[in-house]
Amino acid sequence: MHDDHFLTIEPSGSWAVGKNFNQWLPGIGNDNLHPEPISFFYLGGLFLLFKLFIFLGIDTPETQMYLIRLVHALYSLLIVYYGYKITELLSSKRQAILAGLLLALLAILPNFSVRNLVEIVCIPPILIGFYVLLKNVHFKTIQIGSQNIQAGSVLQTSTSNNPLKYVLFAAILMGLAVGIRYQTGLLVALVGLVLLIHHSFKYAFLFGIVSFSAFFITQIDDILLWGGEPFQHLKGYFEYNKKNASNYPGSPLAYLSFITGFILPPISLFLAAGFLRSWKKQLLVVLPVLGFVLFHLLYPNRQERFILPALPFVVIIGVIGWYELIQTSTFWKKRPKILHASWIFFWTLNTVGMLTLCFTYSKKSRVEAMCYLHDQGDCRNFALEFTHSDGGAMMPQFYSGTWTSYFYWHKGDDPIAHILNMQHDEEVSRSNMMPRLEPNYYLFYDDELLEERVNRIRKHYPSLSYQKTIESGWFDELLHFLNPKNSLEKIHIYKIPDLVPVSEIEPYE
Repeated sequence: MHDDHFLTIEPSGSWAVGKNFNQWLPGIGNDNLHPEPISFFYLGGLFLLFKLFIFLGIDTPETQMYLIRLVHALYSLLIVYYGYKITELLSSKRQAILAGLLLALLAILPNFSVRNLVEIVCIPPILIGFYVLLKNVHFKTIQIGSQNIQAGSVLQTSTSNNPLKYVLFAAILMGLAVGIRYQTGLLVALVGLVLLIHHSFKYAFLFGIVSFSAFFITQIDDILLWGGEPFQHLKGYFEYNKKNASNYPGSPLAYLSFITGFILPPISLFLAAGFLRSWKKQLLVVLPVLGFVLFHLLYPNRQERFILPALPFVVIIGVIGWYELIQTSTFWKKRPKILHASWIFFWTLNTVGMLTLCFTYSKKSRVEAMCYLHDQGDCRNFALEFTHSDGGAMMPQFYSGTWTSYFYWHKGDDPIAHILNMQHDEEVSRSNMMPRLEPNYYLFYDDELLEERVNRIRKHYPSLSYQKTIESGWFDELLHFLNPKNSLEKIHIYKIPDLVPVSEIEPYE
């Protein structure tokens, strides 16, 4: 997932030092009139963190990133805490403990929770909003045919004497969540629908107005930076997805299997059954979450991480519904050993997966190559030759500590010609509108014909000398084994100690 770095850390990290990654901001060396199709609300928070680090004298990228991971780890504990509290509110302490353990220890969550994924960052305000509504607002039971439908069955608390203030507080939290992740707007709108059905038009109307106002505040940069027209980011987001939805295909059935990937079987199947079984008792949660998931199933752009905001609710309501199911099921009452063995199997596999994901990361060679350049302290700029076409030129430049736009070309192309062309491109820099500095480091992907490729540069720079090889991590090797489309990347680093201006060099004919 490139989005958890290149759409978050790169822009906010560059802004903190006065640079302008990919020209995303207007007025910093460019005349960009159109905002990127992404909300800047979360990016603004990261920007403030980076500014705080700089103020405190913490300027090493790896240390900054460690602290950002730590902040996200602490923030993500809200998912565990409020997942526990909601389950306890709707069921029992025993079930709340299980839901809390699952939300803390599911294999993917410790890893994903510390990454810069808006699909995870938006979850705490939504969870807190649901908790506030369930705890403090009375929802009447309605009858559809012979079915009695409840919005939420609160067992351990009485409703508040002044529920409106809690409705408005929940609306603020959920509106902020939409500002972090636009797609959660559907989930919040369906919460308003449940309020309309199970409470009153007044509450639903005020919930909608306040949540929309909170969302509007998160988009205020549209007005401040881009000519006063509101919701330009949102419009751009809709336009981008309209044009590119078919670029991320996937069958609905395969997409729905996310639950057996994020939550391992057979427990994933138990929780899914419990979630669907609880719809009549927990409509306030089930309807918005189910609508959110169904939308992503039907929309062509099916990237699995898009459904992550629904995951805690599947766990919470799934645990509640599953406990109710096994208490009334003669099948499971007669087969307790199968149930016990299922949980042992799940926790065994889950623990292995969790420990693996907690102590490794992907694209290791790219990150460590940039860290190496930073640690040398003399990197003016770098040039990159890659051997594949799946985005190999996208280096996590944040870790290098330099924001001068780097040079890149594909294996077989003329590197000198590429450098000259990129230097004279009208878009002088794709990161900060500064002239591209001459590279004194050259990076080569993979081993294929390496000597020949290096000699093409050494012909013009005889002093080009080998420095270090960064190997792919074992996790990258595993991902490549599972799916060869995940490229294996070994990076060889070379340095030019006595730099000759490339403008003085004749390119290949």
